[in-house]
Amino acid sequence: MSTQVSNEKPTLNGVRIRARKRDAKAQAKYEPEDFRDSIFQVTENIEPTDYSKISSALDTAGHTLDYRRYGDTFFEVLVTGGIIAPGGIIQDDDEYGKLPFSLFVLASGEDPLAGAKVWTNLIIKLTRRYKYLERIFSDTTQHVLENIHRYSDDDNKMLAIGLGVLVSSGFLTMDPFKTLQKEHLTKDGQALRFLTDLLRVYLKDASIQQLRRALIKAKIDHLIDFFPPNKRDDDCFARHFEAEDMPELIELHAASQATAKRSAFVEELVAILKEAKIEDDEDDDTVNITLAKAAKSAMRANKWDEAQAVVLVWDAIMSATEGALKPEQMEQQALLQLKRHSPVLELLTSEPKSEIALLKHIQTHAYKDPRLTKYFGRIVYELYSTDVLSDSAILFWAAKGANPEGKSGFLKQTEALVRKLQTLGSDDEDDEDDEE
Repeated sequence: MSTQVSNEKPTLNGVRIRARKRDAKAQAKYEPEDFRDSIFQVTENIEPTDYSKISSALDTAGHTLDYRRYGDTFFEVLVTGGIIAPGGIIQDDDEYGKLPFSLFVLASGEDPLAGAKVWTNLIIKLTRRYKYLERIFSDTTQHVLENIHRYSDDDNKMLAIGLGVLVSSGFLTMDPFKTLQKEHLTKDGQALRFLTDLLRVYLKDASIQQLRRALIKAKIDHLIDFFPPNKRDDDCFARHFEAEDMPELIELHAASQATAKRSAFVEELVAILKEAKIEDDEDDDTVNITLAKAAKSAMRANKWDEAQAVVLVWDAIMSATEGALKPEQMEQQALLQLKRHSPVLELLTSEPKSEIALLKHIQTHAYKDPRLTKYFGRIVYELYSTDVLSDSAILFWAAKGANPEGKSGFLKQTEALVRKLQTLGSDDEDDEDDEE
């Protein structure tokens, strides 16, 4: 009698079988086309303009369709009407065509903005129901933007309008648009054209200040980086946005450039101070001369007056001081640094305007930094003692020049000094009367 040998490998309580099933499931083919077809099917019996029912159907479909796994395909279809194939080509469904409530359909009418707003409402409602889709939408947006050089001009305009509405509504951040700075998108001006259309829509509902904050948060506030490499200069920037009748962006760019120059100047001074600390063999006079030369040079180059320069020198001195200091060390170190470098501050406060600017700036700094708040009075006295601040400047500040932030507390800290200066002023007037 022959013995039949089984080829099956032994199992232990079905563990090998379950493992095999898990492997099969993990290797299941990813079929974005099938998912796309499912979206058409769950909405095929709904009128294309009945957006309320479409929204409800998409909401309900989330219980059976795997939005989490196929989220990128889902949003590709909702944006372009089809699937973005390798190479950036949009593939519409052979049977259904484009999804009728996609952005590229809804915004293709006579009023693209109105159609885009209908589409953004669908997106917002859907992601409000399935919160995890917000992150997927942001990632998919980046992927869609990487291929704008493959789309038609009309498609790009619709995409810019739709995303502009989402950004201005606060739903989408500016983060995905960093991808527009890639060379293959900037070199022929595609990124700039797209950004211009996007910002025009954004500024219909949001202020230029809101735009500036959004750009800074996404670290793309240097809008000139979206220009073709051979046109990244202030003149090209101004000419482009003048032609587009968007002067507020020219002003924004000028403000951004000014901020960058101020930051660079402060960094330069901090580097001088840190280098002097490392060397530890340079006397204060030598360091102060170097700081003063750097300040005067920056004033000439940027056409700054004393009031603009002196606050930056203060920031540099404080930046070099603060480091990782504990609150109890702050007073001693701050006063020490001010004493050492007061000659530079004195040089830049030869006018009442610059004295008041410095005093108000110090007040703002002390208000924002809890480690300095209770030492404001000591700082003002130190600067008065070293002839950086005059009695008239301090008296003017106390009477009507102080900022509202923390005003009462700071006035209380300087009350004794102000009273002393008022007394000295009265004595001087009495002496003049006696001489007469």
